[in-house]
Amino acid sequence: MCFMAAIEHSNIHKRISLKMLIIFGCSHYRLSFLFFFTTMIVSMWCYSITACALMIPLVKAILIELEKLGIVEPYENTNRPSNGNFVPSDIVTFYYLGVAYSSSIGAMATVIGNETNQIFKAYCEKIFPLGPRMEFPHFMLLTLPGVLMLQAFLYFWMNFYFLGMFRIQNRSVASTYMSEEEAQYVQTLLTAQYQKMGRVSPHEMILSLALMSTLGLQAVSTFVFQNDKGLIVFKLTSPSIVAVAFLFIIPINLDIARIFRRPSASSATSEQFTSRQCKTCLTWSIVKDSVQWSVLFVIVSTDAIFEALKESHMIDELETFLLLFKGPTSLLIFVTIIMFKILTEFVSSSCLVYCAMPHIARVSVTLKINPHYLMSSAVLASCLPFHLIAGTPANALVVAYGNIPRKKMMLAGTGLSVIGILVVWFTVTVWSRAIWPDINMYPEWANIHQFINN
Repeated sequence: MCFMAAIEHSNIHKRISLKMLIIFGCSHYRLSFLFFFTTMIVSMWCYSITACALMIPLVKAILIELEKLGIVEPYENTNRPSNGNFVPSDIVTFYYLGVAYSSSIGAMATVIGNETNQIFKAYCEKIFPLGPRMEFPHFMLLTLPGVLMLQAFLYFWMNFYFLGMFRIQNRSVASTYMSEEEAQYVQTLLTAQYQKMGRVSPHEMILSLALMSTLGLQAVSTFVFQNDKGLIVFKLTSPSIVAVAFLFIIPINLDIARIFRRPSASSATSEQFTSRQCKTCLTWSIVKDSVQWSVLFVIVSTDAIFEALKESHMIDELETFLLLFKGPTSLLIFVTIIMFKILTEFVSSSCLVYCAMPHIARVSVTLKINPHYLMSSAVLASCLPFHLIAGTPANALVVAYGNIPRKKMMLAGTGLSVIGILVVWFTVTVWSRAIWPDINMYPEWANIHQFINN
């Protein structure tokens, strides 16, 4: 969220948005494809909240430029409501929710995509020390086909639900249709605005370097260790914190270098230069006014409630419930997917997997099922929060940032939830056997386990 504030302060998002409109045009189909799939790819190599926070300012800048051109109406009504907040239009909701959903879907593809996958990998190695390790290529080979299918459905579903794709009466698309002369005129206006911005400023270059460095470091750094009690503890990666700290220190221009380049300057000039205030890329006033603090309270409060359920041993009832399904393994997999899909709407996926994964492993041993078979279904299902803001910080971020009504979010995620459950069930029960032919057999290494006490 601090990066979001820094991006908007530097105006680099406006430069990128104008360039995107010049290259790809003003078609919502093309722009949504670009935003959704770009967010998915970025979230595969960094946390979903990071990918979402980097894309939201670009989406906002695109919508502002389209509003200036008269193509997009950002609000449903022009009369200011009593609470002071405008209700965003369907097109604004379409872009914001699409980016949030894409960040959650892309994070499923790799071990480093989110904390959930890292917790799953660490638990497998801790509880079953003799079992095969969940390596990066194997995990990506398992999840990538399902992620691509779900992402493709996301694109068509969001365009169908909000823009009327494939409908007979497609009013949304008809209202944005432009003739060749109008398209050429819009292209000329956008080009003139881009040229008016001038050359890339040092502020923009510094922020771009910080963003690329953060994404690169997040893709290769992970911290998973054990505390004194033997419990697995997971901490967020530090590149984001380090980069934000540097943004509070690094100036927005290179004028400070003059003090090193001209040591023989007159004392008056030196005193005048050193007395000038040097602005940095990020200040506390910018963060205070831009960061959505409600997002932090929503995520932390739901995690605290679920941690309380774990400490009170109430989460043990999850294990008791799953033991009732001693029939076909595919039925148990389906029930587990639905259960974790529902639970992840009320608590962040990382907290859910951290608290419930030992119970899933114990159920697997009790029912003589390959632990990876059942645990992977729970992990992938926990990455499908499409209805409520507590499921992932990305959902809470776009709702707070765009003032999106909760009802719109709950209805828009209906199709994704149904397809997501089917895709995860297919991935675990069918596609996993193509990668590990013996995954449906109970292995010998599962008998040697070290369950982590609650």
